[in-house]
Amino acid sequence: MGQRGRPRGRQETAPRKSRHIGAWLVTLLLLGMFGAGGYYVYRAFHGGVSAENCTAVGADGQSSTIANQRMANAATIAAVARAKSLPERATIIALATAEQESKIQNLSEGDRDSVGLFQQRPSQGWGTPDQIMDPVYSTNKFFYALLNVDHWETIDVGKAAQAVQRSADPSGESYGQWQEMATVLATSLDAKSGTSLTCTFQDPKLAAEAPGSSGLTPRASTLGQALVKQFSANGAGAAPQYSHSGDGLTLRITSNNLFTPQVLAAWAVASSKTLNVERVQYSDQVWTRSSGKWQTTSATDKTVDVSVVKGG
Repeated sequence: MGQRGRPRGRQETAPRKSRHIGAWLVTLLLLGMFGAGGYYVYRAFHGGVSAENCTAVGADGQSSTIANQRMANAATIAAVARAKSLPERATIIALATAEQESKIQNLSEGDRDSVGLFQQRPSQGWGTPDQIMDPVYSTNKFFYALLNVDHWETIDVGKAAQAVQRSADPSGESYGQWQEMATVLATSLDAKSGTSLTCTFQDPKLAAEAPGSSGLTPRASTLGQALVKQFSANGAGAAPQYSHSGDGLTLRITSNNLFTPQVLAAWAVASSKTLNVERVQYSDQVWTRSSGKWQTTSATDKTVDVSVVKGG
């Protein structure tokens, strides 16, 4: 299942000196033209003040900040791994691969006919372009290939990824360089002790929605469909069960040994941008879109309650 003739993905390297100079010239020009306001326009344009992103912090204090859409894709990868009862190392290998190949973005094009999170090629038997552009499908295909790699659980992360991807980098170092980042993301999405996940938003105003025949609003229905699809891994596992609130805005998800409240809550927060999640609560912990952080409340519950944006 060879994929390409050279390593894929854009590596995050230090900017050249000329870029530093150019950035400062732009900043000074904006300051001269618009005063302090120009600086904030510049910061917003370059992902500063108005950036939407999620920050994962590992148990060792290492952190990784990526755009919300990328974190949602990472959450999908972690959910599929969990649904297939794979060890955390599988998630780490998959995330390191996706970071190198696409910056964990679901790209519609790439080198030759490569598409999707892992830049898989239809011509090499990975599926049709439409299939590969489905993150759940492409993640399933990646794990299927990974599980056929001898000793993937113990060999280097980069070498395991290279055995699946078969890029022009036989050493696998292009994938291995993202192991630390992938570990931070994987452990946070697995809600390991000492980890955390926070997100920030700059949201447009959404219209209010009425519940449909299912009793859910369209946004809540989309949330429920994503929950079932990602945590069942296309039928490989039993998806979490849920009921809903009377107003159709909140899913009340029942956890189990495979999908703990912490894992389900982390998935909901990580997916909050793409699935319009407004609030997440389990036990005495509550996360809200406005704060982007977890806080302790007096209420307790055995379900994981995930509410979507009401709109209006």
